[in-house]
Amino acid sequence: MRVYLDIVLLENFIMNYIIIFSTAIISKSNIKHLKIILASILAGIYSIFNYIFNIGNIEIIIKFLISILIILIAFDSRKIKIIIKQLILFYLVSFTFGGVSFMLLFLIDSKNIVFENGILVGTYPIKVSIIAGIIGFIIIACVSYIIKDRLKTKSMLCDLEIFYKGKYKKLKTMIDTGNLLKDPISQTDVIIVEKNSLRGIIDDDILDNLNNIIGGKWLDTSEKIYQYRFKVIPFSSLGNSNGLLIGFKPDYIKIYDEDECVYDNVIIGIYDGRLSNCNLYTSLIGLDILMKGKEVIKQD
Repeated sequence: MRVYLDIVLLENFIMNYIIIFSTAIISKSNIKHLKIILASILAGIYSIFNYIFNIGNIEIIIKFLISILIILIAFDSRKIKIIIKQLILFYLVSFTFGGVSFMLLFLIDSKNIVFENGILVGTYPIKVSIIAGIIGFIIIACVSYIIKDRLKTKSMLCDLEIFYKGKYKKLKTMIDTGNLLKDPISQTDVIIVEKNSLRGIIDDDILDNLNNIIGGKWLDTSEKIYQYRFKVIPFSSLGNSNGLLIGFKPDYIKIYDEDECVYDNVIIGIYDGRLSNCNLYTSLIGLDILMKGKEVIKQD
């Protein structure tokens, strides 16, 4: 088969430019087109070199070193951690683009798929490389968005332990920056907790009659109500501008975020409903409470 090295160089340059450019976007690196062009030219020249000369057993090592050099040229990074991150994303994008290109070539005409010395040299239009690059970028961007979104959600979750009258309950809580709820009289911060998560430290007959208690209908729980010293906390939310929560003051709480924080000046607001449809968490804690808990740890 007759191979035109200039065509191979051009095709590799286009594909490598798209790969490096996509890596820059996904890794949120500074985009300098001139440096990306230089790195793409280096990658294209290596492809020609690899085609002409049979490197043999050291090919993998050389490819890895060339990849590092490409990252250094394209992004001018100095920190090892950032370079490793960019290198991993570079390989991820490369594998994705390579798979998409191979799929398109196979669908268009599988006879055009020809490898010589590890280089694809079959006759195929350059537009295949461009289309593959676009599709690959869309795939990587979507996957990256999903992963980042999940990581962001997980980073907002932490463990919470509530200690009350010799009993305790451990549950998953979400750090809600919009939770600024406080007791209007004492200005004590309020943690919102699903009522079912409090079973075991609060009697079931109280949890099952929250609306009656708020409405002044104590039923058979009147004596217990005074023992708990419940507070009625007004709140407003979407669809409920005049809501009321029953709250109680625990002995103390523990929050397991980056550190173990202990905080004893807080009110637990009992929520008669679900906070998470997927049961990822059963309580909401304000960022202010978390920061105050850390301040207490520092003072101790």
